[in-house]
Amino acid sequence: MISSNFALPPEQLALINIWAAEPLAAACNKCGDEAFKEAHSGVAAELASVQRDLNRLKNFVPILSLQHPMGWIYDPIGVVTAQTVTGTGMFSDVTSAFTDLFGAQSGAYNAKLREGENVCKASLQAQTIEAGGNAVLAVDVDYAEVGGQRAMLMVCMTGTAVRIRECQSPLSEDISRLADAHQMAVRARLLQTALTKSANPYA
Repeated sequence: MISSNFALPPEQLALINIWAAEPLAAACNKCGDEAFKEAHSGVAAELASVQRDLNRLKNFVPILSLQHPMGWIYDPIGVVTAQTVTGTGMFSDVTSAFTDLFGAQSGAYNAKLREGENVCKASLQAQTIEAGGNAVLAVDVDYAEVGGQRAMLMVCMTGTAVRIRECQSPLSEDISRLADAHQMAVRARLLQTALTKSANPYA
């Protein structure tokens, strides 16, 4: 007999098994479609919740230019890097030229640089948590103009992600908040990958 049933793709089955209390070895479209819809909705909601928590926790990751803070015992994990390129726009260029003439600082340029620095810091913090670290040391910041005629500003930031084992510092309380951050990052990556691979046809 001809049947319209077909097996769910393995990526969709994997998403169901992430969410379901009892894993399924296989499922067809008729029995699995509803389960997939429910799993997709649940996994997406969990991912959004975990990402919000991680976005809050990453702010507790200290970023220091020091290489060996006094009273810290830590294990190095690896180098983390971040780059941003920001357009300045015509107004910023005119403002810069005016303030350069009178020896003042360009507020527009400073704001762009500060914005780039903040984005780079957030990236270093997120990379450090995902790598299993809880601090970034020996941070170096570089600035450059790219594109010619002051078209764009580039900020590059580099540091070493470390896992602190002992910390005699006022920052110790903040660092203690990161105890579960790595596990949360691993979970977020798992959920995000599963959602991407499942290619939800109901979106």
